[in-house]
Parts: sequence; structure tokens; C-alpha cells
Amino acid sequence: MMVSPDVSIIIVNWNTRQLLHDCLQSLCHQGSPPVLQIIVVDNGSTDGSLEMVAAHYPSVEVIANGRNLGFSKANNIGFTQASGRHVFFLNSDTVVQPQAIERLVQYLDHHPEVGAVGPQLLNEDGTLQPSGRPLPGLRDAWRAIIPLSSARRTQVKSDLEKRNYSENAQVGELSGAALMVRRSVLDQVGIFDEVFFFLGEDIDLCWRIHKAGWQVVYLPAARVVHLWGGSSQGLSEKNSLLAQRAYLRLMQKHGRVMDGVWFTILALAATILKGVKRMTTGLIRGNLSAAGDSLQSHLREMFWLLRNGWRGREN
Repeated sequence: MMVSPDVSIIIVNWNTRQLLHDCLQSLCHQGSPPVLQIIVVDNGSTDGSLEMVAAHYPSVEVIANGRNLGFSKANNIGFTQASGRHVFFLNSDTVVQPQAIERLVQYLDHHPEVGAVGPQLLNEDGTLQPSGRPLPGLRDAWRAIIPLSSARRTQVKSDLEKRNYSENAQVGELSGAALMVRRSVLDQVGIFDEVFFFLGEDIDLCWRIHKAGWQVVYLPAARVVHLWGGSSQGLSEKNSLLAQRAYLRLMQKHGRVMDGVWFTILALAATILKGVKRMTTGLIRGNLSAAGDSLQSHLREMFWLLRNGWRGREN
């Protein structure tokens, strides 16, 4: 007799063969409870990821997309195959520590007012990777996209992260790198908004969970190592521009009436600053091709903002 899973784990993969292997291996060491359904959604990898899963993890369910459909759409495709009473969205660049999933499940089962719960995230060296922040306002969104010195950005991060990360906490949003949500909550509020290709989709989901009257909780007793950026290395400039679009979408969906418009003005200024900085660096290094590519990408971003940024709040 088939036992229904307690948790459906959805892992989106894009050319992270070894990281995915390590992630799946960590799931094998969780112990017997709870019952897991593991779904890997592959976004057109060309590094042998699918062959590795077939050879080493035959019980894992695989959905193979022919191309990179983005994080949100791939997770949503995985959700259509999920049958667990809870859904655990998990990055491929994670290593789940023993009993982490069991503790997340137990917390949801014992706290019916909680709609989503996330573990304590750790860096590869075991140091804390802060997660679980308030929902962002216009000022937070601006600080997230403006080019700052390393020292100033460190100060901004420390201002956002002033709390005791060894204690349970109700939070605004949790990282989508490791986020467990009740199936009933997802049925109520919907899954990821596919307008977010990469970045912002986890904040938006948590925002909708709050609006529906549920709590979102950070649970440090469950731990997951997150190798930050493992599936997006080498895309820092692109990610910086995608972050702007994500925050604009968040302000338009959830901010105050004119936050989307104000953010557009700020994002245009940030795009000019970042473009000048990138081009100058390329020119100083004598890399004219990189400088030209940067100019084009930042000009495209400015035109995109001018076309899409003047809407007020959507609802």
C-alpha cells in the first residue's frame, strides 16, 4: 500500500550536477520519518545532472524542461506533481542537516497558525547566513539595489539583521533556498508568481501568506547549509538588474500606492550609477568589449524601467 508523503521536496536544478548530488545525498540521511517525495525539476541542464540522478537516485521523480524556465515557473511545474501535505522548496546548492525536515514538519503540525517555516541557514564554513527579515518597504528596496562600498553594504546588512538568530522568530519573509509551506496554504494563496524569473518570488509568496492571515516563522533548530549563489555564479551583473525588477514588482504588488513609481525613479538613478561604474572598470582594465556589453545591458534596463515602472499599486 502506497503511503502518502508528509513532505514533497521540490528542487530546481540548472547545471549544478555536483551540488545537486550533495543535496540529494543529504536528504538520504534524514532518517525514516517523515515520509518524503523528492522532485527534481531540471531547467535544461547540459552538465549530466539528469544522468546523475537516474544513476544514483532512482526513486527521485524528475521533470525535465527543455530550457531554463526560471526559478518560479520550474517550482510551479514541480508543484503540479507534489502530493505531500507540506511542500519544501529547496535550492540545489543546499545540504540539509540531519533531522532538519522532521523538525520543520513537527513545528507546522504543532502550530496550526503557522503557514510557512524556514530553517537556520549556514554558510559552508558553518557560520550563520542570516535569513528571516521584515517585509521590505521602499527604503529597504532602494538600499538593496543601490551600488554601495563593501563597508557600507556590510553596515546596511547588519542594521537589517539585528536579532538573536538562535531563537524562534515570527518574520516577514524567509529565503526560498529552504522554505516549507503547508499544502493547504499554497492552495489558498497560490504558488510562485511567474513574473519573477529569478529573485523576489520568495518574498512575494511570504507576503501573500501574511495577507491571508498566516504566520511565517524562522526555526533555528532546523539547519541547512546554503552554498550561496551556487547556481548563479558568474551572473552578478545580470542578477543585480534582475533584483531591480523584482523589487519593482514587489512595490507594485504590495507597497503603498505610489511606491512603484518612486522606486522606478530610484532604480533609474541606480542603473545609471551601476552602468557608469561597470563601464569605468572595463575601460580601466582595457576590456572594451566588457565595457560595451555593460553599456548595452544597462541601457536596456533603463528602457525596461521606463516602459514598466509607472504603475501604482496593483491591488
